Amino acid sequence: MHDENAFGIWIANTYVEDDEYGRDDLAEFVDRLSLFRRLVLQYVGENPLGAGGFALDLGHGLYLEVAEEGTSGLLAWGKKLRTELSEHDFDSTLVVTHGGRWVDEGVAAVELGSLANLQLATLRGPSEPLRRALFAETASHGLPDEDAAWGPGFYLDTEAAEALGVKPKNAPTLLEVAGAQYFRVSR
Repeated sequence: MHDENAFGIWIANTYVEDDEYGRDDLAEFVDRLSLFRRLVLQYVGENPLGAGGFALDLGHGLYLEVAEEGTSGLLAWGKKLRTELSEHDFDSTLVVTHGGRWVDEGVAAVELGSLANLQLATLRGPSEPLRRALFAETASHGLPDEDAAWGPGFYLDTEAAEALGVKPKNAPTLLEVAGAQYFRVSR
């Protein structure tokens, strides 16, 4: 195993629960959930990111992780994906993160198995980009001791901004959660 830098991209249907509970017809919700997933997967398939990565489909959101080397254009990529989702009336949260991950060459990044009577999906090796994406996902919905959630939007981890060479024109308002800092790229 070795440690390398990677980018993480989290894209989620921000108000999936509201969509579910706000509908009288379960079939409508299932169709809507399927549309979100289909739009995201199609976009990712037609607009691939860098190499050396994997994707985790978690139902309400998709997490992508790609090696830092050879990856570029993440801001434009993310903005375009969110635009396509908003054209279908989806409020989305997209987070781009950066950090170290452990990779074992020749071993699948994600493995499916079982544990007792449970299905088990295993992500091989720890991933700082995934942890940072999960922090921001939580903050977009609010925290127990805070009144305001970040809400839907495009958030850039300050470590990802540095790795991408992104320098905002103005000093952005930093959003902090779990010791990590982000700024809003767009609503």
